[in-house]
Amino acid sequence: MNLSLEDVLKFPIFETAKVITGEGVVGKKLVEWVSVIESPVENFVRENELVLTTGIGCYMNMQSFFEFCKDVYESGASALAIATGHYINKIPEEITQFAEMKDFVIVDLPWEIRFADIIHEVTSAINNIQHDELIRLKEFQQQLIEMFLTKKPFAEIITVVEKELGLPVIVMNRKGHVIAGSANIHHVRRLWRSMERNLAAEESHHPIFSKLRRGKGKEVQLFHMKIQSSEQEQGDFFIVASSTYKIKLREVNIIEQAVMVSALWLTSESAIVENKSLLQNEFVISLTTEEEPEEKTLREKAKSLGFHIDLKYECIIGYPENLDTLFYKDGGTSHETKHSWFESMMTYIESELADAGQSVHREVMYAQEVDKLVIFLETTEFASPSTSNGTMNQFLDHVERRLNKLLPGLVISWGIGKHQDGKMAFYRSYQKALSALEVGRKQKGIGKRYHFDNTRISRLILHLSKNEEVREIATSTLSPLIKYDQKREMDLINTFIAYNENSGNVSQAARVLNLHRQSLLYRLRKIESLTNLSLTNPDDMFLLDFSIKIWMSGMNENKDRLAL
Repeated sequence: MNLSLEDVLKFPIFETAKVITGEGVVGKKLVEWVSVIESPVENFVRENELVLTTGIGCYMNMQSFFEFCKDVYESGASALAIATGHYINKIPEEITQFAEMKDFVIVDLPWEIRFADIIHEVTSAINNIQHDELIRLKEFQQQLIEMFLTKKPFAEIITVVEKELGLPVIVMNRKGHVIAGSANIHHVRRLWRSMERNLAAEESHHPIFSKLRRGKGKEVQLFHMKIQSSEQEQGDFFIVASSTYKIKLREVNIIEQAVMVSALWLTSESAIVENKSLLQNEFVISLTTEEEPEEKTLREKAKSLGFHIDLKYECIIGYPENLDTLFYKDGGTSHETKHSWFESMMTYIESELADAGQSVHREVMYAQEVDKLVIFLETTEFASPSTSNGTMNQFLDHVERRLNKLLPGLVISWGIGKHQDGKMAFYRSYQKALSALEVGRKQKGIGKRYHFDNTRISRLILHLSKNEEVREIATSTLSPLIKYDQKREMDLINTFIAYNENSGNVSQAARVLNLHRQSLLYRLRKIESLTNLSLTNPDDMFLLDFSIKIWMSGMNENKDRLAL
């Protein structure tokens, strides 16, 4: 409730007063305070203030009095009441013309009316209204808290806030997801993006206003307040209004109460989500550790967490290769900051996994295992391997595309389990994905997708490399080349790899290595002389190729090894 100028002028004390100008707008003018001002005005008058004056400071100079009246108008005062009959006998026509043109209310007060009596009447009325408003605000606060405690839907709570404000709002959580509110989200996001760096605090001496930020567009303006609890940001509270709207203390008090309840709800919801996320994470990890779980218990746990485990799933393991590098590139320094940053990045990645699952219309379960991501993606009952791989690649394409926008330069290696392992094959699929990741990173380098079905040779080599006799054969075959490379830096091993991959075509291999043909021939003769093997003999070629594969699988300790 507000006190209008029309209400004030109906007080008995104004019975003999006369409205000289602006009579048509007295119902639209608010009175928030009353004061006595004489020249000069400067910044002593605030908006919506009823100003009383005797004109004592400028009655000897009507031009000065005109400037005084003009300054009062420009200060935003609701009206100027001039005591006539002593210093000012009659309000000059120049001033009344100006006031009429500006719809500025000027009141002619008989000299006999004491200013003290006017101030008493007006301040009493304002105090009564403020008292009533305080009671209403407490009732509103109690209503919001009661709705929160009785677990009313948050959207219902915000509807009550919108009704009380008479304005549409939007509440977002700290991830920028809309939680409730009827304001146009596209308008809010557009205004927020354009105003985020140029938001200004509401101009007011009141401490509550200092929390409120305002951005103005051509037709609408956006008010914003941070939602915080225990010094942690929980989200954002937005109010949309017309560009001409002027926010009042009452509205800001309502917003503050709404933000307080929003903080309670978001904190509570965050705790619930975190707890559920922890339970889901533990459940998914348990699927990778139990080879033959008790299916009934597994189904009960899955149902309580919202998982559908009676579908067929294929395991994917994602390993972010360079989060450390990105952290320092982002300006990070301390260990504590790094841990917090890493956790938030993994949370972002997990949210993208959920979105990607929806994009391919597949169920997805995921968990964080130390520095890896374990994902189980649904595969259809009768899908062929090619169809499954297509869906898998579509899923990972979506994830990588979104993550590249969030974390430019992020490199992830993916190990993918075998299709058609069947239902309840979580452990087997995980082991195959893990094997594909381990072998793929060693054999093909980082940042790629390694399918278990495509690593048969690599897995065979890795298995054979653990045999002592095989290792001795590979070592004795390659040691002359390794020692020669260390002394002369001729890179004979990669020379052979290029030659072999190009089916013994010297010209093609030379182009790949960026060598002159004669230089390549010299290197090939050097390989033969050091190993006592002939590059025209199929068995010797097989031995060299096999030994290099064994060596590259992990025997060479001096080679950069990217072990999990």
